[in-house]
Amino acid sequence: MKTKIFFLVTGSLLIVAMFCSLKYGAVESSWRELTDSLLHFDRGNQTHQLIYYLRIPRVLACLLVGAAFANSGAVMQGITHNPVADSGLLGINAGAGLGLALAFVFFRTPHPMIAILASFTGAAMALAIIYLASSQKAFSRSSIHMVLLGAAIGAFFTALSQAIRLLFNLNQALTFWFVGGSSNVNWTQIKIAVPVMVLGIIGSWQMRRQVTLLSMGDDTVISLGKDPQKIRQKLMFCVLLLAGTAVSLVGTISFLGLIIPHIVRFFVGHDYRLVIPAATLFGALFFVVADLSARLIAPPLETPVGVVITLIGAPLLLLQIRKGEL
Repeated sequence: MKTKIFFLVTGSLLIVAMFCSLKYGAVESSWRELTDSLLHFDRGNQTHQLIYYLRIPRVLACLLVGAAFANSGAVMQGITHNPVADSGLLGINAGAGLGLALAFVFFRTPHPMIAILASFTGAAMALAIIYLASSQKAFSRSSIHMVLLGAAIGAFFTALSQAIRLLFNLNQALTFWFVGGSSNVNWTQIKIAVPVMVLGIIGSWQMRRQVTLLSMGDDTVISLGKDPQKIRQKLMFCVLLLAGTAVSLVGTISFLGLIIPHIVRFFVGHDYRLVIPAATLFGALFFVVADLSARLIAPPLETPVGVVITLIGAPLLLLQIRKGEL
C-alpha cells in the first residue's frame, strides 16, 4: 500500500508541477492562455509562442533529464555495489562534458546530433574506466576506492574541459553546460534526445530484476546460470544512453542521480524492481520542481538549475551520511 501511494502521489505531483512550469516564469501567463495555447495554438499570439516554443520543450527536457539521471544513478548503485555511485560522482558527466567541449572546438554551434554523439563519446571513456575498475577486487571490496577513482576521473576530464575553454576562447559558449541549465533547450534537441532517453529508460526497466541480482553479488547471478559481466555491459550501455543524452541537453548536473535512489528506498524498499521505476518518476518530479524554482527565485533573472540541485542535494547527502545509510 505504501508503494502504491508513493507512485500515485508522485505521479499526480509531477503532472501539477509540469503545468505550473508551463504557466510561471519571468513572464507569467494565465491558466486560460495556457489552455488555449495547448488546445488552439495561434502562431500570431506571443503568449502561445512563448509556451509552445520555449516552455514545452523545456518542461519535456526537465522531465526526461531528471528521470535519466535518477535512473542511471539507481542502476549504477546496483551494478557496482556502491551506495554513492551515480553518473556525476563517478566522472561520467565530466566525460560527457569533455566530449561537448571538443564538439564546440570543431563546430562552433554543433548540431544537436553532433552534441549528443560527442557527449556519448566522452561519457563512454569514463564509463569504460569505471567498468574495468568494478571488476577488480581492490575496488569491489571498498566503495571508497570507487568514489576516489570517480573523483579522479571527473577532476581530470573537468581540467581538460577547462583547458579547452581557455585555449579556444569558448568560455561564453560552454558556461551554460558547466553550470547546468535547461533554458536553451529547443524542439530540435527534444526530437533527437527523446527516443534515445526513452530507449535507455525502457532498457533499464526491463533489466531491473537483473540489477537486483547483481546487487546481491556475482555469485548469486552465476548460480542462476547468468553471466554477470554481460548483464553489467548491457546496463552500462543504458546508463550511457541516459547520462550522455542528459548532459548534452542541460550540462553537468551533480547529486541528482546519487540522492534520489536513497530517497525512494524509504518508500519502496531496496528491491531494484521497484527502486528503478520509483527513482525515474521521482527524479523527473525533482528536476521539474528545481527548474521551476530556479526561474522564480529572482525573476526576471534565472538561477542555474544545477546550482539549485546542488544546494538541495549536498545537505541531503550529508543527512544520509549522518544517519548511517551511506
